[in-house]
Amino acid sequence: MFLFFLHSYHISVKLAMENGLGRIHSLSWPMYPGTNGLISTPCNSLTFHSIADRDDKKKTRKLRVCTPSLLERSPAGETMIDLMVIVGYGSLMLFLGWRARGQPAESFWIAERGCLAGPVTMSLVATIFGASSTMGIIGLGYSRGLTGAWWSLIGGIALIPFAFLLAGRVRSLNVYTLPDLLKKAYGERVAVPAGVMIALAWCGVIAAQLIAGGRLLSSVFSSDFQWALAMVAFVFILYTFLGGQLTVIKTDSWQFLLFLGGLLLSLVFLFLSQGMETSLWQNIPEGHWRFPVSRAFGWYDLLVFYPLIVGLPYLVGPDIYSRVLCAKDDRVARRSALLAAGLAVPLAFVLAFFGLLASARFPGITPEAALPKTLSEVIPVGLRGLIVAGFLGAIMSSADTCLLSAATIFALNVIGPFFRLSQGDQLKLTKAAVVTIGIAAWLIASRQQGIISSLLLGYTVFVGGVVPPTLATFYKRRMKITSSGALWAILVGGGTAILGKIHGGVPMKAILTTNGAALLHLLMGPQYLSILPIILSLVVMIGVSRMTRS
Repeated sequence: MFLFFLHSYHISVKLAMENGLGRIHSLSWPMYPGTNGLISTPCNSLTFHSIADRDDKKKTRKLRVCTPSLLERSPAGETMIDLMVIVGYGSLMLFLGWRARGQPAESFWIAERGCLAGPVTMSLVATIFGASSTMGIIGLGYSRGLTGAWWSLIGGIALIPFAFLLAGRVRSLNVYTLPDLLKKAYGERVAVPAGVMIALAWCGVIAAQLIAGGRLLSSVFSSDFQWALAMVAFVFILYTFLGGQLTVIKTDSWQFLLFLGGLLLSLVFLFLSQGMETSLWQNIPEGHWRFPVSRAFGWYDLLVFYPLIVGLPYLVGPDIYSRVLCAKDDRVARRSALLAAGLAVPLAFVLAFFGLLASARFPGITPEAALPKTLSEVIPVGLRGLIVAGFLGAIMSSADTCLLSAATIFALNVIGPFFRLSQGDQLKLTKAAVVTIGIAAWLIASRQQGIISSLLLGYTVFVGGVVPPTLATFYKRRMKITSSGALWAILVGGGTAILGKIHGGVPMKAILTTNGAALLHLLMGPQYLSILPIILSLVVMIGVSRMTRS
């Protein structure tokens, strides 16, 4: 964070001497009232003292210094206040992680299974409202209006059956990870490939959180995106490495409250900025008030694509399950999931409404730039830094949960089965996986740079490979699913999903041929490459189970 602070204040100034050559002896910079000692006018004079190379006679020359447009709009002294708040937030997170170092494995993985409904609920909501539900939904609200809320509305709705049907059952199993459920139902040979699939898919999900954090910092403070991305990745990886699950649960509550306060304040400032309250109805693009569908979001998206690709990870998701497994008992798990669903619904509408207002206030910008643009333009100095910290908290509270879940799965369910490790060694392996997966997600983020596209990448791979056999574990006797059926479902569904996402689905389209792709497009709609893996996974799971049933 300190390096980001220095980088943000690196300003190149070109000096031109009127006559002759010389080397710098001293500089005197004029100070102007109201600039905190920093020049904010377009061009200013400064006195340049030099020593001539020939006779060492001291000469004084008048130079012109042209300051960048950033300082004209926002004086560096003011930006420094906001940056100090962000640096303070990052330092606090690292300090809290450092304080929790040396905790036992049970605490690092599942917070000792002792959390009550309040902390689990807040952690669930904080996990849900990460990058996808801050910059992502605001961007969707900007581009298509209130229907952008469906991204989290679908998740909130999916949490209701999860609360009544699955949450208590998941908690009562006393496992550490989602693949542990598969291990209990089908054996080790199913849990290992499922763990690999989740680790791969969640790299895309974590990347989306990093992209959001990097874009927020780079836009608000006019810094390079890759530099801001590196700073966000460094802080959140190190904090997760040190703190573990117990620290994540403890900090999620106040981070969510900070985010919520910042969101509501930003909404008020946006509504009141430059007469927005009087010109609101005229400036909002046509069709943005439509709900539940619009021209940009139709019934196919609402009834088919979103429920399958966005909704199913709320029924079967390693990050959601990791929150539930931290609950004190199954009753707390059910109650927390239900309360989180109740909070998700109104928050989804608030975020979409934010994007809708931003489309009227700042027309013509990139949708995912709506939040950074609002924060940099309409929020007062000082308060801006605090609100940015709140949004970063929402992003990091989701990112650390996803990273910790993926790392625990990779250590316990992918690498662990091949070695006889003590619990202490497993903890060390988990921490190593935190760093490895975090860096992998950072590399994906540096190339993908699309929040929703990165999330869809992860969700599609995960849903196609892991969701059908995992849901079947709860109804294994009724469905009579065998371990061979579950294994092939993961391999075929996950493999198809990956082929459908490489280079825009070119490998999968080549396998299907032009006629086959056209037929699937007709039967499954434009998102057939995302839906096909789920169907194949189900068909293979049931078919192979029937063939291998004894």
